[in-house]
Order: sequence, then structure tokens, then C-alpha cells
Amino acid sequence: MRVVLVSSRSFGQIVPDGEQLLARGGFDVRRVPDSERPLDASKLARLVARERPTALIAGAEPIPREVLIASPMLKLVQKHGVGVDNIDVEAATAAGIVVTNAPGTNTEAVADLAVAFMLALLRQMVPAVESTRQGKWDRYMGRELGQLVVGVIGTGRIGRAVIRRLGGFGSRILAYDVIQDRSLAAAHNLRYVELDELIETSDIVTLHIPLMEGTRELLGRRELARMKKSAFLINIARGELVDETALAEHLAAGRIAGAGVDVFATEPPQDSPLLRLPNVLATPHIGAYTHEAMEAMDRVCAETVVALFSGGRSDDIVNPEVLGRWIP
Repeated sequence: MRVVLVSSRSFGQIVPDGEQLLARGGFDVRRVPDSERPLDASKLARLVARERPTALIAGAEPIPREVLIASPMLKLVQKHGVGVDNIDVEAATAAGIVVTNAPGTNTEAVADLAVAFMLALLRQMVPAVESTRQGKWDRYMGRELGQLVVGVIGTGRIGRAVIRRLGGFGSRILAYDVIQDRSLAAAHNLRYVELDELIETSDIVTLHIPLMEGTRELLGRRELARMKKSAFLINIARGELVDETALAEHLAAGRIAGAGVDVFATEPPQDSPLLRLPNVLATPHIGAYTHEAMEAMDRVCAETVVALFSGGRSDDIVNPEVLGRWIP
């Protein structure tokens, strides 16, 4: 029986569909025990060597070459999510290992959270709730999302979903992406601009791009200094897209009004200066954590594993060049 090692914390924890699909497909599903967490590369490599899985369903933990070559039985790494920046895809390709992800499964959930951050920051929801619980009756002045300019960095699946939601509020939308979607611009009356113009003009800047070498610290000290003093930054993509130290300094000095942060360069972020600031709403990487998204993600991951090991195909292969020499 083929073994699937699950290092993702969330696969199978919210809904049973994915594990059931794998079991029906003839796979022995084994989870990384809680005693091994938090996971690092050495721990995971040791587990892969011990369990000898044919497939690994991975979360956000690092999957470097050390893990990929720990067992010759490993043929597939399935990301329980979309971004594969934690996986050494080049090393996987060299080792003949297929890497797959689950695009589109968390789009609506992440877009919902982005807009929730915007509304919570604009209406000062957290301090208002805390004040009321303390028996006070303070009135917190807010702003209306529909009257503001929102700059959307990245117009892929999630960026487009955020833009659709903003249309309902009537916000003016600016967008930045290396690939410009003219039909999207026409349909939603948005304007593509250069990054500097977006940063300088927007009342809210929201990030929806993948982490790559070209996007690491895309918003550095220089870019953050160009934001309006009254502006808010939303990052629910990847922590490394922003210079966290510079962001904390700007927020602490009041040079940026506030931020909504669901992702950090190091997770969990015990030492992040962002956690100590009252104008930061911080959440523990919950963008995809809805029942609907988890059900879709689990199902797509399991279906992909079963299909590929049954001689089928998948549209979600990150390194298709491996297929010519892949033996399931």
C-alpha cells in the first residue's frame, strides 16, 4: 500500500473528505505527530526517511532538498494550499519529484479576509469592541470604504476576487501587476499604474502576489515611506513581501495609520515588533481557514494524488517538465 505522509496541520483536521478519498484510493495516510512540531527541515527529513512515503501533503513548513531526497520512494509533493515558495521546486525537479498545488481553493476565503481587515481598520472595530467590554461608551470615528482609493498589488485569482468585492462598495481601484488584465480593468473600472503611483495615491494598499526573488520585500523602507500618513496596509499574502522592521517603525511613528497582517516572515512570529503595536491587526495565517475553503483544498489535494498515481492527469502541476521521466 502506498503511503501518504501529511505534514500539513490542517489537511483532514477540519473536514474528513480528503482522508476518505485517499483511503478509498488505496493509500495509507499517516500524519506527522504533534510531538514532532514545530517542524523544521531536519525533523521532516527524518520522518520522510522513516515513513518512506510515496506522496507528501505539505503545509507551510520548509521542504528543501534535504527533505526531498530523504527517501527514494517520494514521488510527489502536494501543497495543501497555493503558494509553493516553501518548497525547493528546482531540487524536486532534479530528483524527479512532481510538485502540485491547489489553486483557486482558498480564493474567496482570502478575499473575504482582506476586505474584513479593511473594514475593521477603517471603523476601528477592535478598540471599539475592547472599549465597550470595559464598560465605556467611546465613539470611534471611522471612514467609508466606498469613498477611498484602494491599491491592489497583484491581480491574479485573489486580487480579482478582492476587486469584485470592492466594486460593491464603490471604491476607486488602482492596480499593479507585471501582467495587466485589460478585460478586468474594463469590467471593474480600475486603472493599472506603476507601483510608486499606487503606493503614493492609495488610502489602502493590499498585497496579493506570490513570493519570488523579484517580490521579496517589494514594499521596503523606500516604498513604505511613500505611503500616505492616513493609509493602511493589508498583507495576507506572504510576510517576506514587506520589510517588517521598516513597517513597524513607520507604524510606531504614525507615518502609516495602520496595518492588517495575516502573514509573517517567521511563523509563529513571537519576536515580531508588529505584535506590540496598537494600530496593527494581526492574525495567525487564517486566510484560508473557512470550512468551505478547507473542504475544497482537502478534496483537490486528495484527488490530485489519487489521479496521478492512477495514471491520470492534473492541471495543478508546478513542474510539468518532470512528467516525461516520472514513474508513479
